[in-house]
Amino acid sequence: MDNLKIKYKKMPKSNLNFLRVGLPFFAIVFGSAFGLHYFQQVRFDYSKVKKERDTVSNIHDSLEKAGVKVRKNLTVEDIYQEVAETDTENWENIRGPREFEDNQQYEAAKKRQKAEAEIKRKALKAKLKEEEALLKHYLLQQKQ
Repeated sequence: MDNLKIKYKKMPKSNLNFLRVGLPFFAIVFGSAFGLHYFQQVRFDYSKVKKERDTVSNIHDSLEKAGVKVRKNLTVEDIYQEVAETDTENWENIRGPREFEDNQQYEAAKKRQKAEAEIKRKALKAKLKEEEALLKHYLLQQKQ
């Protein structure tokens, strides 16, 4: 340790200036070049994703033209619309049962939720069948 102090005191003034000014400067220059590499990489990765998204949309279009039904991607607006349609005014707070308690109220709530979900599922299936029938009718008219 004393050796380092002696070497530091014997160092010429120009070397001390390099350590105080030059070394941090070079560290910032080379470190920033290394850091900017990652920022630029994000830009190139995003352009690749954008190209892939374009090709995926082209594939979806060609599949639809061939008559294959392709599900649309969910957007934030679609999810928001679904959440906005839920009834948040009329709800019932049911605490989950503890191990030693009777859970009839909880089971009844679960059954009610399953029944509501089944009704929604059936309505969606009926709507899908209607759309398929309309699409078939439209395609038949287009062929004639």
